[in-house]
Amino acid sequence: MVARFKKNKKRGSWKNIFFSIFLGIALILVISFLFYTNWKINQRRSQLTANIATLKEEIQILEQKNQELKEKMSEVGSEEHLEKVARDQLAMKAPGEEVVVVKKEEEKKEEVQKVQEEKKTWWEIIKSIWSR
Repeated sequence: MVARFKKNKKRGSWKNIFFSIFLGIALILVISFLFYTNWKINQRRSQLTANIATLKEEIQILEQKNQELKEKMSEVGSEEHLEKVARDQLAMKAPGEEVVVVKKEEEKKEEVQKVQEEKKTWWEIIKSIWSR
């Protein structure tokens, strides 16, 4: 009886072959999809890691600037700072002091050139413009 059963069973029916091929293709598609999504996730992870590193650097820079600003804030209220600002920026002086202003060499040369140009005749001014 067992022998008959084997004889009646068809070897490789088209339904079994179709199902095997379909199952194989589906398995390949699922594995391909998983590899693709894993690759995309790793790519995104590396991008986010790089962003984290740049943001950490920015945080360190901002913390240093914050510390410098805190130090300057403590200096602003002092009388020494107010006196320095008054002398440097507002050209103020303390009672009994004399203020001396020293001009830079370039400023002196520019003033001398302006004076010389004022003394030139119009013809000399045109010549100097054309000779440049």
